[in-house]
Amino acid sequence: MKHFILTIAILISVNGIAFAQKITNIRQVDFTNYTHKIGDETIKFKNGLQKTECEIDENGIPSGDIWNIEKDFIHFGDLDGDGKEEAFISTIANVCSGNMITNEAVLVYKLQKGKIVKLPEFEYFEEACEIGKECDFARNPGVSLSYDAEMKAIVVETFFATDEDALCCPSLHLETWYKWDGSAFKQFKKSKIEPVKPETE
Repeated sequence: MKHFILTIAILISVNGIAFAQKITNIRQVDFTNYTHKIGDETIKFKNGLQKTECEIDENGIPSGDIWNIEKDFIHFGDLDGDGKEEAFISTIANVCSGNMITNEAVLVYKLQKGKIVKLPEFEYFEEACEIGKECDFARNPGVSLSYDAEMKAIVVETFFATDEDALCCPSLHLETWYKWDGSAFKQFKKSKIEPVKPETE
């Protein structure tokens, strides 16, 4: 009887491994419960949050950063023209127990022979100033991503705050297009800096 139970357990284990290796659609992957490499760090996520403990100082104040990924941050589109979707994700780091953004990254994954492969990260940071004006805008961390199906490109929308803006509410933005050239993502198109459109109900 014990041998029979052990055999079943092995079969379940083998089948589980086989299923993990036979991903046919990148949308099957739950990137909110996944181990991501961001820069030089390997970070395990659970329910969209980095699995880590906040550091507490002698005054009981938490510190340190926690990376997070929300489902709305995950997008899909064919970026290399092979007819299959890639996943591209914006992820941000917040001060522990706070909502101030301290870091950010765009992660891109493709499905290759049933395995999830991470493509190289790319720099998309922008310093903005309206043409013809002397100004010093502070880039507000946090980006919005979308997919341009015609260009097969990632569109990164970056937000900027002027000295007159509240930290929560940057008033300017621009969009930048990035295409995969077979080895890296390269910037190839950029919009003008424009006022952020007010949200409509």
